[in-house]
Amino acid sequence: MPRISLLLVTALMLFCGVAYAGEAKILLEKGTFDFGEIFEGQKVEHTFRFQNAGDEPLLIDRVRSSCGCTVALLSSKIVAPGDVAELKTTFDSNRFGGAVVKTIYLYSNDPLQQVTELHLRGTVKREIVLNPARLDLATLAAGTVRQFDVRLINQSPRTIVLSSLQTTTSEVEAELSSKTLEPGQEAVLKVRVKPKTAGARLSGYVLLKTDSAYLTDLRLPVYGMIAPAKGP
Repeated sequence: MPRISLLLVTALMLFCGVAYAGEAKILLEKGTFDFGEIFEGQKVEHTFRFQNAGDEPLLIDRVRSSCGCTVALLSSKIVAPGDVAELKTTFDSNRFGGAVVKTIYLYSNDPLQQVTELHLRGTVKREIVLNPARLDLATLAAGTVRQFDVRLINQSPRTIVLSSLQTTTSEVEAELSSKTLEPGQEAVLKVRVKPKTAGARLSGYVLLKTDSAYLTDLRLPVYGMIAPAKGP
C-alpha cells in the first residue's frame, strides 16, 4: 500500500507540473508611479516595464485606460519568454485638481492574471487659484447693481502676467487690481453685476489670458436668476 500511495503522489505531481507548464506569466517591474505634485496643464510621462516570466509567449490582447486623459503605447503585443516589454504612458492634467489616480489595464493570456493594473498617482495644483472659483448670485433684482471681489492667488514659483480681461455678457463688468502676479502674490478681480431683464437667467463668464505655459486661460462663471425690480 505505501508503494501504491507513493506512485499516486508522484503521478499527481507530474500531472500538476504538466498542467502549469507552457504558460505565460506577466511580471511587473513596478506597478505604480507616483509623479508627486504638478501644476494643472502639465503632462506626466512614464514608462512601465514588465517581463514574461513564463515559458510560453505572453500575448497582450488590449490596453485600456480609465479615462481619455491618459494615453498608453505598448512596445509589443507579443512578448517571448524571458523578454521585457514597455508601456509608455502620458497623463494630461488639464482640468484636473487635487489627488489624482489614473489606472491602465493590460489584458493578457496570463491564466493567473488576465487583467493587470498599472497606476499613475499624484497631486494636481493650479498655478492661479480663483477665490471664489465661481459667482452663484442666486436671485438678483433687475436694475440693481452688485459688486463682488474675487481673489487671484499665484501658487507657482514664477511671475505670471495677466491680460485680455473681458466678459461674455454686458450685464457683467470686471476690473483687475494688478496685471502682474509675483509668486505667492494676490490680485483682486472686482466684478460688477447689473442684471437687466426680469424673469431671465443671467449666465456669463469673466475671461483672462495668462502667459503661463500650462494655464493659458482663466474663467470665472457668473450666474443667477433675475427677479422683477423692487418697487419704491
